[in-house]
Amino acid sequence: MKPRSILFLPAGKKLKNKTPTAFKSTLKRLFDKLTVCFRVRIIRPSHFLFFSSLTLIMLLGLYHYPGNYAYLVLLDDREIGFVSDAEEVEVFVADITDRCSELYGMRVQPEIEIDLIKVFIGPAEQLEPDIIRDLIRQQITFVTDAKMITVDDVPLVPVTSEEVLDEVIDHLEAFYTNEINGSKYLEASVVGDVDLEACSVSPKSIFTAEEVVSLLVDNDNNEEQAFYASFVSEQPDQSLLSSTSSYGSDQQDPQLSVGDPEKQSSGNEETFTNNAGVNVKTVEEVTVTDVIPFTVEIVYDDDMWLIQEEITSPGQEGKKEVIYHITRENGVEVERTKFSEKILEEPVTQIETHGTAQLPSKGTGQFIWPVEGGGEITPGRGFSSWHTGIDIDTDRGINVLAADCGVVWFSGYGGAQGNYLVLYHGAYWTLYLHNSVNHVSKGDRVAQGDVIAEVGSTGRSTGPHLHFEVRRDDGSGEWRAYYQHKPIDPLQFFEP
Repeated sequence: MKPRSILFLPAGKKLKNKTPTAFKSTLKRLFDKLTVCFRVRIIRPSHFLFFSSLTLIMLLGLYHYPGNYAYLVLLDDREIGFVSDAEEVEVFVADITDRCSELYGMRVQPEIEIDLIKVFIGPAEQLEPDIIRDLIRQQITFVTDAKMITVDDVPLVPVTSEEVLDEVIDHLEAFYTNEINGSKYLEASVVGDVDLEACSVSPKSIFTAEEVVSLLVDNDNNEEQAFYASFVSEQPDQSLLSSTSSYGSDQQDPQLSVGDPEKQSSGNEETFTNNAGVNVKTVEEVTVTDVIPFTVEIVYDDDMWLIQEEITSPGQEGKKEVIYHITRENGVEVERTKFSEKILEEPVTQIETHGTAQLPSKGTGQFIWPVEGGGEITPGRGFSSWHTGIDIDTDRGINVLAADCGVVWFSGYGGAQGNYLVLYHGAYWTLYLHNSVNHVSKGDRVAQGDVIAEVGSTGRSTGPHLHFEVRRDDGSGEWRAYYQHKPIDPLQFFEP
């Protein structure tokens, strides 16, 4: 008598030929009794064949008597009980499968193997269809046929069909070719060998095209990767898997618990833990307007002092249109090539006139006190090897005077110096630091005693004062660096 099986068995697997346990035990007991009878000569040997045949016929008749037979239900070769009607179980499993297929929107089939074997049962065996249905609910799992996306032979995620992969590629190309600021895309393509392989997975692990794109455009996001991986062990909507029983009861069936989460994954956990990703290469044409800097032409004038310069004709920047071809991978620029260039406006050269005449030595060599109204030297802030001038303590706004005749070489701001001035006197240079305001500009000629600034506390200063320095010219007649000329004690130039 052949077993009835609800599912197709996996390739290469066969049902075991099971002999009902109760039937085997009964036959053994009868033949043992016949053998004993024969040995003690209760039955003569000539009648043994007759009684054996009669007994066998009676047993076979009893075996075919419908009231003593049932179907043994096995889940993955594990016996769970008996039912009287095999079709009842088949319809029950088919109904659950159909409702799960409707839930997932795809055809699914049970992953667990369910077998029905017709067996002889004794009076002690119980038929428990309700318990059988509950056990099937608790342990059944479902899988569906799918296509695994692979990139360079590395599995990525499962989808339903090749059409979904085409949609994924279209979405990726659209994502990376979204035109911004007038960009024109010349090419968009997927880099790498993208293929599909047949697989069988939990229906909850199937990805839509949008979910695949969302995963790929940010495939370094481990949290998002884990979110999608959680689909592997999720279960169907329980409310859709309970129903009013049509199998001999008017009570509502308990909600279905869909088995072992480990089985639900179908051995595909590694699919969701690799770092496979699809690289999209785009070639973008970008048109930009670049600035063409103007050049500076210097004209020298020996009627102007060395420190004097002026812009005779101001320059003007030009413009050019440049077309670049930019290659990107997953939106990141990897190469930029200049395709063409067109001048829109030519730059205008700037003409500057610089003086070449050496400054005259105007100084008298006898300096006056540089602060109007006097003022005292701040204690501890006289001339020394570490303090290259003297600090004259006075009020803010007091006039600063030119210590001798000369020319203003520098007027401006320095970080530590604050507002400061550098005057050239021929053989010497004088410096005036921490001014609140400068009243002269570069190139101005000053006479001894002219007001050139006001006392302040700009730069690195602890309060209103004038830091005054005198430096001896090194013979160059030019100021190129702050410590170029040697500082000397200013007090030697003032009468006691």
